[in-house]
Amino acid sequence: MFKKYFLRIAALFMLVLSAPGFAQPPVAEDAQSLLAAFVSYTDLRMSSVRQNIGILAATAEAQSGSWKKMKPLLREYEKSDGGLVVWFVRPDGAYDTVDKGLMGVKLGDRTYFPGLMAGETVMGALVVSKSTGKRSAVIAVPVKRGGKVIGAIGASLFLEKLADQVDAALALRPDIGFFALAPNGLTTLHKVTRREFLDPRDLGSETLKKSAGEMLANPAGETRYEFDNVTKTAIYRTSPLTRWKFAITFSAAPQK
Repeated sequence: MFKKYFLRIAALFMLVLSAPGFAQPPVAEDAQSLLAAFVSYTDLRMSSVRQNIGILAATAEAQSGSWKKMKPLLREYEKSDGGLVVWFVRPDGAYDTVDKGLMGVKLGDRTYFPGLMAGETVMGALVVSKSTGKRSAVIAVPVKRGGKVIGAIGASLFLEKLADQVDAALALRPDIGFFALAPNGLTTLHKVTRREFLDPRDLGSETLKKSAGEMLANPAGETRYEFDNVTKTAIYRTSPLTRWKFAITFSAAPQK
């Protein structure tokens, strides 16, 4: 399903990019189409992970609480994806990953952990993975037996990989970019992946700082800022799934 949707999104990108006059700064309709596709692609990717681990969490193997019993199912899912690490965590914070088994560290200190053990689903919590060291977004679903949470199945989705997939689909000109911000201001996705997990308000541009503040305070809009000696326009909107602010950026036309 995800691959089919990926192709539809890619086709939309190509239609937008081939529109007459797109060699100039994109008109509002073009930019909004790109933004809609960016949000839809990312949200579908993350919601599909949530759906898949939710199915795994409902299996008898997972509800047994036995890593040995559930590991084959989790391994097959991880192999079918390639852009994430799948794991099972217990109420004491100890956890196993498909590749490494029982880890020597625990997840109890993660900010999302208390809610997860209280029965809440985690969608897009930002972490540097303890098992891989990669910048990741955590998606996790509680495993319940007899109405009691006995642990959770989670996936750490690699953000650099996801950004590369988005970039490949958009195939944008050098002056057009994309990024997304978490509610706390950290960059979750960026065309320049080394800027992920940075806060744009700390990058030395007062206009960028102001624009980032506007984005975090409003559900959608358009803003303009200067960065790397280039004036840029960003159109943005909020994802209802993750609450991330998604933006498409392009070099602004000279002001008259």
